[in-house]
Amino acid sequence: MDAKEPQDVEISTPSPGNESQLVLIPQPSTHPRDPLKWSVRRKYVITAVLCLASFSGAIAPLSGQLNLADQEKLYHKTKIQESYANSAALAGMAAGPFFFAPISPILGRSALIFWCVLFTLVCQIWAAVMTHPNDYIAYVISRLFAGFFGAVPTVLGPRIVTDIFFLHQRGRAFTALHMAFLFGTIAGPTFSGFISAGAFFPVEFWWTVGLLGFALICCFCFLEETGFDRKCVDNNPDVPSGLFANRIATFFFGQRVVQPTTWRETAKIGVAPLLIGICPVTIIMGIFTLISFGFYVGVNALTPVWLQKPVSKGGYGFTLKQNAAFTFCHWIGIIFVQFYGHYLNDRLPLALARRYNGGVWKPEYRLHVLWLPSLILNPIGLGIFGAALQYHLHYMVLALAVFIVTIGSLASVPVTVNYVVECFTQYPAEAGIVIGAYRIVYGLTITFYIDPWVEAVDVGWVYGMMAFFAIFSFLFVMLLMWKGHAIRGIQFASLGSSEEGKKLVQE
Repeated sequence: MDAKEPQDVEISTPSPGNESQLVLIPQPSTHPRDPLKWSVRRKYVITAVLCLASFSGAIAPLSGQLNLADQEKLYHKTKIQESYANSAALAGMAAGPFFFAPISPILGRSALIFWCVLFTLVCQIWAAVMTHPNDYIAYVISRLFAGFFGAVPTVLGPRIVTDIFFLHQRGRAFTALHMAFLFGTIAGPTFSGFISAGAFFPVEFWWTVGLLGFALICCFCFLEETGFDRKCVDNNPDVPSGLFANRIATFFFGQRVVQPTTWRETAKIGVAPLLIGICPVTIIMGIFTLISFGFYVGVNALTPVWLQKPVSKGGYGFTLKQNAAFTFCHWIGIIFVQFYGHYLNDRLPLALARRYNGGVWKPEYRLHVLWLPSLILNPIGLGIFGAALQYHLHYMVLALAVFIVTIGSLASVPVTVNYVVECFTQYPAEAGIVIGAYRIVYGLTITFYIDPWVEAVDVGWVYGMMAFFAIFSFLFVMLLMWKGHAIRGIQFASLGSSEEGKKLVQE
């Protein structure tokens, strides 16, 4: 853990394409404690632990998504009412980052991630002991707080990613981080469904306690504070070099390893997400995200309801174990997205910069990765999903639709977050918070009005309308591709910063 070890300084930088021609942006300092100078192995270990924490934090709040029958009998609620617990979890995921981001400079990013993983673990135990018929409200509140704490690693992750990776590496890092979180939202219900299929529902929370405990140990052993002032190196505090002293200083006295800050600066960071949220570039990208990803959240949250409904009521009459097996179509989709993003999210923007702009960077180059998933696959998948429910087609048609929607929606997440972060490079966590809130808000509310919507136009046209809305939402991405530079200029001067105009390729 000694940041001053000479063998831990990065000598070469791996990158897609021709490494020797790439310019390092931002320029690292000469100080060995600069996270940009850390070895590739050290950076990858930190990223892997962030992914594990994000994965665990996503699993926890949604781990009770499928076992609606046991909860329905215990709490005497309908399946739609039981799905309100998922809405509470999503609300916590949206709200928690707004609270924790401003205090991360005071307590330290790694310390905050560590303690939030611990509190998420406590919330899982809380949910597991809510086994009395009068515990419904307390159970829903436990899901709210599990989301409140569980989303923090994914929100603070972009700040750490921008601290340790160069511009040409971030696309893959953002893909890994957000795919880990999104995979957690899928894997949690799957594992919990199989585990609790032959047992009382609290067991679906107990197994996550072990996973969160393992993530907690990994955070304690490997996470490091990555904040570093390259303009004035003397402002950086001395970090203990001994292993035990370093861990204690980082996680129990985090303020000792972060740069000194003031309450005024904390308040400024607290207001930053609100100011970023009203900038035109964020609103435009946020509307696309709300529609494009929001429909996936709506599909994902309500699929168990459609599958477990009796056939006589338009459902498929699935058992819990069958429902858990069905979720593997999400798994296949997200694995495809991981390969797609890893291969293209850095390579395509860099190739466009080389070919059309002499190697000079523009953040809008990242958006061109979205043509296939967002404009083509997402609307097709939503249309097939609606048709399958309307005409009660074979459940494999429904699985195909979910697979396509998974690819179409999830492929947009790391790209949109990366783009907005690169529009506000001084506030990456705050920019990620805003886009995360846009991403969640639709799925948070859909359970409250989906039944009246179905009654008004039939289920086929509910998802058919979503398909047309998804096509419409891509017009906002095209607007940024066309006029992104001008739109980014309409923002608060204290917030705006990007790496546009930097030359990525040497002559």
